[in-house]
Amino acid sequence: MIEMIAAMVLVAIIVPGISLIVRGTLMNIAFTNIALQANMDADFAQRKFALHLDGTSSFTNGTLNDTTLKFTSGFNGSTYEFQIRSATRSISYKKASGALGLLLQNVVVDTTIGETNYKSKFVYKDQKNQTLESPTNETIYGVELTFYLARGDNSFYPYTTYVVLDKNSLNI
Repeated sequence: MIEMIAAMVLVAIIVPGISLIVRGTLMNIAFTNIALQANMDADFAQRKFALHLDGTSSFTNGTLNDTTLKFTSGFNGSTYEFQIRSATRSISYKKASGALGLLLQNVVVDTTIGETNYKSKFVYKDQKNQTLESPTNETIYGVELTFYLARGDNSFYPYTTYVVLDKNSLNI
């Protein structure tokens, strides 16, 4: 009987410690899976963005700002438009007058938490890698896409991709 009581006391001491270890391990696995999924989504979006911009023949002046990018492909002459959309928290794209496609969702468009501002945007660069305040087809040398993916409560994963344009690559 004494052995049984001693065993119960020992189990009562050990079980809470083990449950904390198991809980911590399961939480780490969950956070790792969330980060992994965010990285996979971002990788897809970055590759698709670079693929579309590769071979750009011209940009549409007047439609280039931090949430809209419109250009003409040198491969097929089609006009494409990328938009960072606040209402749907997404980055979308469409070809000419085609249907709107979804590139990425759960995008933090413009949010400030504490001292930090999270703003997803297109940034247009010149040949010296300086940000263009008034981008035009003639002055754009590269396009940078910065976006933040929201996962969980106030967990934002930042991503940036930069595409340098070679408008002459199609003339070879």
